[in-house]
Amino acid sequence: MSLIHFGIDRTQFLEAHYQSRWWLKRQVLSENNLNWKHIDQALYAMENANTQIKLFKDGPVDPSRYTERYWELGEQRTRIVKDVLYRYLTDGATLVLNKLQLYLPEINDYCMDVAQFVGEKTNANAYAAFGGDGSFGKHWDTHDVFALQLIGRKRWRLYQPTFELPLNHQTSLNHKAECPAEPVLDTVLAAGDLLYIPRGWWHEALPIAGDETFHIAIGTFPPKLLDYLLWLCGNQLPDRIESRGSINPYLNTTDLIEGYIPLLQSTLAEPENLHNFFIAFTEQQRVKSRFNIGSLSPTGISDNTALLGNKIRINSFLPISNDQKTLLANGFKINLDTESADFLAGISSADNSPANKSTKQLSDKENQLLKQLSILDLIERF
Repeated sequence: MSLIHFGIDRTQFLEAHYQSRWWLKRQVLSENNLNWKHIDQALYAMENANTQIKLFKDGPVDPSRYTERYWELGEQRTRIVKDVLYRYLTDGATLVLNKLQLYLPEINDYCMDVAQFVGEKTNANAYAAFGGDGSFGKHWDTHDVFALQLIGRKRWRLYQPTFELPLNHQTSLNHKAECPAEPVLDTVLAAGDLLYIPRGWWHEALPIAGDETFHIAIGTFPPKLLDYLLWLCGNQLPDRIESRGSINPYLNTTDLIEGYIPLLQSTLAEPENLHNFFIAFTEQQRVKSRFNIGSLSPTGISDNTALLGNKIRINSFLPISNDQKTLLANGFKINLDTESADFLAGISSADNSPANKSTKQLSDKENQLLKQLSILDLIERF
C-alpha cells in the first residue's frame, strides 16, 4: 500500500517523463507525520557512523570542526558536538544525512514507494536547513532524483541539460560554465510536494529566508546498457567461438571484427538474454526492512492478527503482477500459483490489502502464505 500517491499512471510517467523531462506533483502524501524528532532519532543512530553525516556552508565543513574523538571502554569513538552543530545550522549551514533509509524506516517507506513505481533500486539522502543561501550551487546528478519535501519549504530551479544521461564518473564539477542562464522551472516546494529531476538536468535547491526545510532526494539506480553489455561479456559471449579470436597487432583483424558485429547485435537483442540479465540483477538486490522479533514471543499476538493490523508491502523494488509465477526478493525465490499471485498483487491496493480484511475473511492459505513470506523477509509490515 503506497504512502506516495503519484497521481499519474506508471506507463504514462515512463513515456512522458522518464529520463527526459522534469515532473512536479503537489501534495502526494495523504498524511505526513515526519517531524524533527525523527531527524533527532536518525542523528542518534548515525552518530558513530558519521561518514554519512555532513555539513555544508560555502562548501563542505571539515568534520573535525563539529565532532570530537574520544576513548570509551577501550574503543575510540566519534561524537558530534551539539552546540557547534546547532551554531552552524543557525548560521545557515545545510545538514546532509546520506543513506537515511538505512536508519529511519519512515524514509525507507518512501524509498520503496518510488522503487516500486519505477521498478528501480533507490537510496535517500536528506537535507535540513534553517535558512542560508544554499550549499551546492548549480549542478547535475548522475542518477534520477525524486525530491520529496517533508518539512517546511524550499525553492528549486531547474535548467535544461547540456550533457545528457551522465554516468557516475561524468559529474558537473568541471562544467559549471555550461549551465544555461535561464531556468525552465522556478518553484517552491511545500511539505508533501514531489519533484522528479532526470539525471543530467541542471538544478539548484535554495533555502527560503525565515523558513525551515527538510527534504529527501530519492535517487533511482537502474542497470545501464553498459551493465548489460558487461554481463553478456562475462556470461554469454565467452561461449561463442567468434568471441575468442585473437587480435594480433601484426595481423589485419578488420574481417574478424566485421564478422563479429552480427553476433554481437543478435546477442544484445535476444529477449532471453535480457530476461536472464534482469533475473541476475534482481538476485543481487537486498531491501532494508523492519524487524519483527516480537512475533516470536509465545505470549505475543498471533501472526495472523499482527499481519492484519498493518499495511503490507513486498520487499522488492519490482511490483508484483497478477500473472507472476515466481516471487524473487531479498535473495529468496518462491513459486506462486494464480491464487497466491492475485492475492499478493492486491497488497498494493488499499481496498484489497490484508489490513482491510477481517480475520474471518483471510483464508488459511493466505494466512500461511503471509507468515511464510514474513519469516523469509519477502514482505514487510509497516
